[in-house]
Amino acid sequence: MKTALAVLLIVTAVSAIRVGAVVVVPITFEQLVDEAAAVVYARVSDVRGQWTYDRQSIDSIITLEALQYVKGNLGPAVAMRLPGGEAGGRIQVIPGAPSLREGELVVLFLKARGPALLTTIGLGQGIFRVTRDLGTGTMLVTPPPLKESQVGRIIRGAAERRALSVDAFLAAVRATEAR
Repeated sequence: MKTALAVLLIVTAVSAIRVGAVVVVPITFEQLVDEAAAVVYARVSDVRGQWTYDRQSIDSIITLEALQYVKGNLGPAVAMRLPGGEAGGRIQVIPGAPSLREGELVVLFLKARGPALLTTIGLGQGIFRVTRDLGTGTMLVTPPPLKESQVGRIIRGAAERRALSVDAFLAAVRATEAR
């Protein structure tokens, strides 16, 4: 009897939880460049979680130190928002939503929606992490998880995916913007 009651309580509690889904439609590099209000190579200087206005979820407010703009110019410090984070002793993880850490180097494709804080295009698709090659010391941009192939289809793990130096990556953004 106690086991049946415990199972009933667990099923009731789980069914009361709001379930949502995150659907991310793959976009091409060209679409990223075209849709971005700004493209910035930056260092994450602060990450702070805060409750949304309705206290239903948590957003991370990220402060960036702009190192170089490739498109647009939002000034030396930029604030942006990503879903999920930690606030008031609670942690909210959103499947598919990226997270950034203080000190990280990134190239971000940012968009604006009215007076709200900036956010990335396509959640994590607008975030390119920068790492140092241990052998050469070169700063490399991590390749995107999806890349359009020669035949126009988007192929996960395409063979031509490779890390680029920051300079080469930013030059590719400029060339795409100029076309």
